[in-house]
Amino acid sequence: MGRKASSTADSIVGLVIGGFILWALIPKAVWIGLVAVAGIAVAVWITHKAVTGYRRGKAAAEKQAQLDAEAEAARVKREAKENARRAKQQRIEELGAKNAAVVESAQAAVQRIVGSEAADAGWLGDVDFTADLDEITESFRKVHALRKVADELSALAEPSADDHKILAEAQAAAADLENDAVERVSLIEKCAAEAGLVDESLRVEREAARTAEQRAQLHAKLSSMLYGIEATPDMDDVDSTADAVMCRVQAYREIKSQIQLGR
Repeated sequence: MGRKASSTADSIVGLVIGGFILWALIPKAVWIGLVAVAGIAVAVWITHKAVTGYRRGKAAAEKQAQLDAEAEAARVKREAKENARRAKQQRIEELGAKNAAVVESAQAAVQRIVGSEAADAGWLGDVDFTADLDEITESFRKVHALRKVADELSALAEPSADDHKILAEAQAAAADLENDAVERVSLIEKCAAEAGLVDESLRVEREAARTAEQRAQLHAKLSSMLYGIEATPDMDDVDSTADAVMCRVQAYREIKSQIQLGR
């Protein structure tokens, strides 16, 4: 152990002495330059690490924000789907399955009307069907309630004349309410169909206007081209280089022929 410690101490002393020798041999300006280069390298390394860390942090934050947005959108979609399911179930309980389906059909028709181009352009006037849908729903609710109570009364044993009388009145009232509601739904669906026809008419008009515009542009382009052609001199009136060359060839041949004859 003593020898090993002594050897280590000698090595340290040697390094220190070597360092002083190098310090003495290398000019001060070189040391300053080396220190400056080392400082620049350290600064570049620190800057690189900082920029890399910032970019990674920004990318991670953007990725997390995207994941959070997707999760929120999925949650909203699930809630909307669940709310729609509950609303549908509630309509079935209050109106009956058949009448609930009719109300849904009316709501879909209203959405088609409100979302139509004809409505946006103002061709249909007021397209607020809230009162109509409320009245239709309320009529079906009364119909369902009347028939439910009537069924309970009909289930009693030994029905009396009064039972038969009030049951007939209840069935008649339910039928009248149901017919009125169904007719109103049919009218709304007809409005939706008419709105679709107006949209189709507007589309055809746009296509016709686009075609007319294209036709006018092409007419103008062709007229310009034809005018350019008419303004171009006739080929017969223009001295052709090929014609000139052929004339020179013919003249050469005639001269050559006369020389040969003279010989």
